[in-house]
Amino acid sequence: MNNYELMVIFTPVLSDDEFKAEQKKYAKLVTDAGGSIVAENPWGLKSLAYPIQKKTTGLYWVMEYTAQSDFNEKLKIQLLRDESVLRHLCTKLDKYAVEYNARKKSGVKSGTEKQWRLNIMAKNEIKYLTAIKSDKREKKFCRFKKYGIRYIDYKDVEFLKKFLNEQGKLLPRRLSGNSLKFQRKVSDAVKKARQMALLPYVTDLLK
Repeated sequence: MNNYELMVIFTPVLSDDEFKAEQKKYAKLVTDAGGSIVAENPWGLKSLAYPIQKKTTGLYWVMEYTAQSDFNEKLKIQLLRDESVLRHLCTKLDKYAVEYNARKKSGVKSGTEKQWRLNIMAKNEIKYLTAIKSDKREKKFCRFKKYGIRYIDYKDVEFLKKFLNEQGKLLPRRLSGNSLKFQRKVSDAVKKARQMALLPYVTDLLK
C-alpha cells in the first residue's frame, strides 16, 4: 500500500448535493479497490488563478488515501471520463509528506515548539526578491536544510510566492540560496500549483 493525495477541481455548476455525491463516488472507488481513506478536505468554491474551460471558479476537493500502485490508472480513467471534473492531480506521498499532513490535520505546526518557531523564521526569512545590497558579502546557505523543512506543500501558495518574482518566475539559486535538491523541489511544487490553478503562469503583480 502506498500513500497518495488526490486534488480534483469540479465544475462550479454542481449543487451541494451533487458535489457531495461526487466525493462519495471517488471515495467508494478507493475502498472498493481495497484501499482506505486517510482524510478528506472539501475546499468548496474558489477562484481559479486562470480560466479552465471558460470557468473562472471551481469546486476544490482534496483526498488523502492509501491504495495499490495499479489502482491509480483506473482512477485516472474515471476522472477523465467524468464531465464534471475540470482538472485533477494525483501525487504519491513520501514519509515526510505523510508526516506533514498528519501534523497539519492535528493542528500542530510542527513536531516541537522549537521547530515551529524555526519554520516561522524560515518563512519570514525567505522573502527578498532581489540580491541583498551590502558591502559585506554573506555566505549563502540553504534555508530548508537550516530549518529542517523536508517537505514543500504545493497547496501552500503563500509560501511558494516567496520563491517567485513579480512576474511569476522562479528565483534563481544565487538569490534564494537553495541547494540544487530543494530548488528542484520548489520548482516541482510551483508546477503542481500552477497545474491546479492555484498559481498563475504569467502575471505582472503576483505579490
